[in-house]
Amino acid sequence: MDAIVGSSNTTLLNHHACRMLALTALLVISGCQGKSLVDENPVFAQAPPRGALMNRSTADVEPGKSGGIIVPISGSTELLGGNSVVAEVNGAPIFVDDLIGSVRLAVEAEPTLTDEQRQAIMYKQIRDRLDSYVEQEIVLQALNKAVPADRQELINESLEEPFQDVIADIKKKNNVTTDGELNEILAEEGVSIDLLRESFVRIQKVQGYLSTLAAAPKNIDRPEIVEYYRSHQADFTSEERVRWQEIVLFFDNPEQKAAAEQKMTSILQQLQSGADFGDLAADHSDTLSAEKRGDMGWLTPGALADKQLDSMLMSMKTGQMTDVIVKDNRLELYRVAEHQYAETSPLQEVQQQIEQQLKSSMQAQSRKDVLDKLRAQATVVTMFDDKKSDNAAGDTLPRF
Repeated sequence: MDAIVGSSNTTLLNHHACRMLALTALLVISGCQGKSLVDENPVFAQAPPRGALMNRSTADVEPGKSGGIIVPISGSTELLGGNSVVAEVNGAPIFVDDLIGSVRLAVEAEPTLTDEQRQAIMYKQIRDRLDSYVEQEIVLQALNKAVPADRQELINESLEEPFQDVIADIKKKNNVTTDGELNEILAEEGVSIDLLRESFVRIQKVQGYLSTLAAAPKNIDRPEIVEYYRSHQADFTSEERVRWQEIVLFFDNPEQKAAAEQKMTSILQQLQSGADFGDLAADHSDTLSAEKRGDMGWLTPGALADKQLDSMLMSMKTGQMTDVIVKDNRLELYRVAEHQYAETSPLQEVQQQIEQQLKSSMQAQSRKDVLDKLRAQATVVTMFDDKKSDNAAGDTLPRF
């Protein structure tokens, strides 16, 4: 169905979706990820007034009950609206606007789109976001069962300060100072500060609760560190590279060539007398690199299209120069300003880094195991169950 959407319309939507993803990413990276819910001072704002993106499944609807305004889980032939149910997690519905409220508003406000195109866009956006949102819902339902209401209130309150730090950062990036000014900008994307707060709280609660349930990484024994070092030695080995300089003199005819050769001879004589290569490049080279005293930056093996020159430079030591290279319209002279050879850091220098990497890997695996367990215990139905995806390969969307 996506094929019917024109390129100009998809570009408009992609811009909108990217802006929303960027805002969401900022909420994640700016927040206090991974904080434990059992900390003395938990860091996870009171839920804002209900908005389009709010997950009404946990706020207003009892599991297994729909209510009069709820549209049942949509099939591919039904028109999607804000209250259309796209999934149920343990009987609690997830609505279109929970996932793509701002996108839906933007799509419905675009006059050049047909109803069929609007539906195609919304289906794609829902499909792209649903799995992640369902996972969040599963974790939040588990949290609501396990954590007392008063404790959750403390968590909510503790999240307001870090959220305000995020908002301050967004204001700074958009060159505004007040909430009203920021809300005007956010309104163009179909969101608001309250909706960003809701997303922030949701994300931080999910991450924090998973961290609470996940087993803390054990101390890493030295044999494990040594084995990791040996099997990942390339990660701790610097790449060989050279920093190089050039002096290039161009010519268009035999007379100019003779003049260029005479000038290059003079340059070589000055270099032999101790003149600085960079000074001479700045004074005489005909290339833009003269502005940087002939500096061409760092070069790694195989990076140059001229493989002969590449090999030549990589074989030279610091301070060495090439012979003058004569080309059809120029004379070239190169110097290796610095040659750094590949070097492996000793274990003692990277031991803490390895230990932290191993602990992070163990923590990530533990969080995955917790999430897999919670998913296995949950009952999930989505609008994509037993349906083919819209991509060219025709793959079946994953089942929960």
